[in-house]
Amino acid sequence: MIAINFVGTNKNSGTKTFNINILKQLNVNLDEDVIVYITKSYLNNLDDNFSKKIKIKKKSNILENFILRFIWMYFFLPFDLKLNNVKTLFSTTNYSPYLLKFLNIKSVLFIHTVMPWTFFDLQPGNSLKKIFIKKTMEISISISEKIIVPSEYAKNILIDKLSLDPKKISVVYLGADHISSQFKSDHSLNDFNYNEKYILSVLSCVKYHNIINLLKAYKIFLSEKKSNIKFVIVLTILDKEYFDEIKNFIIKNFNKNQILILPNLDIDYLNKIYKNSSIYIFSSYSETFGFSSLEAMNFNIPIIISQTSALREINENIPEYFNPDNIQEIKTKLIKVYENIDNKNNILQRSNLNKTLLKKYLWKNTFLECYKILKNQS
Repeated sequence: MIAINFVGTNKNSGTKTFNINILKQLNVNLDEDVIVYITKSYLNNLDDNFSKKIKIKKKSNILENFILRFIWMYFFLPFDLKLNNVKTLFSTTNYSPYLLKFLNIKSVLFIHTVMPWTFFDLQPGNSLKKIFIKKTMEISISISEKIIVPSEYAKNILIDKLSLDPKKISVVYLGADHISSQFKSDHSLNDFNYNEKYILSVLSCVKYHNIINLLKAYKIFLSEKKSNIKFVIVLTILDKEYFDEIKNFIIKNFNKNQILILPNLDIDYLNKIYKNSSIYIFSSYSETFGFSSLEAMNFNIPIIISQTSALREINENIPEYFNPDNIQEIKTKLIKVYENIDNKNNILQRSNLNKTLLKKYLWKNTFLECYKILKNQS
C-alpha cells in the first residue's frame, strides 16, 4: 500500500501547483492501492474521476496553517499510515514525519526548494522559523529512502551541502501543460486596461526575488527610452516587511500610473494578463524549477530572466538572461527586447522554440516517474 500526502498550503505557490496537477493525474490505471491525504479546498480544483485504486482521505482546511499541519503530519499521520498498512509514504511538500523511521514505513520525499542551504537569510520569516524549517527538512531528508527534486541544479546543491549519495536523489522534471488547460478561462479584472502596453512579472514577495532591482532597472529604462510602458507585478505576499519596502520605494521613485501591483491575485485572472503583456521579466536567486517563465512561453511573450540556479537548465536558450545584481544589465536587456517586440521573424522563431520546449514538461510524465519510484520502494 502506497500513501501520498497532499495536505499543504492553499496559497499560490510552486508546491500548490505541483500538488493540484499531480492530483489531476490520478485518473490513470494504477496497479497498486493508493491512499491520498488531501485538504478539502484542493478538491474544489479537481474533477471526481480518480482511479478505482485511489482511496481519498479528506482533511480539514485548518491544516493549511503551517503549525497545525506540522503537528498533524508529525504526530497523527504516521499512526494512521500504520493502521492502514501503508508501506511507503510519498511526501510532496518538503517534509516527512520522523516517526516513519520507527514504524517500518519507507519515505519518498519531494524537495521543492534548496533555499535553506543557499540563501538562508533571504527567506521570509524570523531566524527561529528559518532554522526550524532547515533542520526539519534535513531530518526529513535523512530518514527518507529516496529524494526527488525537479532539476539537476537542486540535486547538485543537496549533494554538495548535505553530502548525500547521488543514488539517493532522482531528478524528475515538473509539468507545464497545466498552462494550456488551466488558462482556458478569460476572467477580466475591473479597472485594468488590457489594451495598454505593459511589462509583466509574476512572482512571490520575497527578498530572493530581488524585486527592487527590477524596479531600479525599469526606472532607468523609462528615462532612457522615454517610454510610457507600464510595469505590472502580480505578487504573492509572503514577506510583509519586504512588501512595505517595495511600496515605499515605488512611492519615492515613480509616478502614480507607472507601476501596478496586483497582490495575491486569483489564478483565474492570469490568463488575460499574460496574454496581453508585451514583455515578461522574472528575477530570482534560487529556483529549483520555475513555472512563470514557462507560463509566459505559452503566450509567446518575449522573456527576460535571471541567469541563476535552475532557470537556464529549465528554460534553455529561449529567454534573454541577466545577472540579478547588475541593474544596468537588466536595463540593457529590457531595451533590447523592447526594441524588437514587433519583429515578425523573432515572433515566429520564438513561437516554434516555445512549442518544442513545452512538450518536454508534461504532468503525466512527472506523475508516472514519481509513481515508478514509489513502486520500487514498496
